[in-house]
Amino acid sequence: MVFWVTELPGGGFAMGEAADEAGARSMIESQQRGSVTFNEHTGRYRWTVVLDGGKSSHGFADTREEAWWFVEEALRRPHRGVRSRHPRGRFGLST
Repeated sequence: MVFWVTELPGGGFAMGEAADEAGARSMIESQQRGSVTFNEHTGRYRWTVVLDGGKSSHGFADTREEAWWFVEEALRRPHRGVRSRHPRGRFGLST
């Protein structure tokens, strides 16, 4: 178990626990580059992530944990334009 603490860009700090160092680094990055806020009008959580180059991703989730999951996924996914081609369908190509 790893305990982590980080300073946030807008002031203040965040802390938490992770299973290992890689998990802690992922959580620190999501706290520094992402945010989750509750929208009273819709009753849902809005998540926002600022990626490299100033691009941002955002969306809505039903729970706070689900919103942070989306933040971490947005940080982990490859940049647009980077393609990984795999066979489509249920079965792979036999060679």
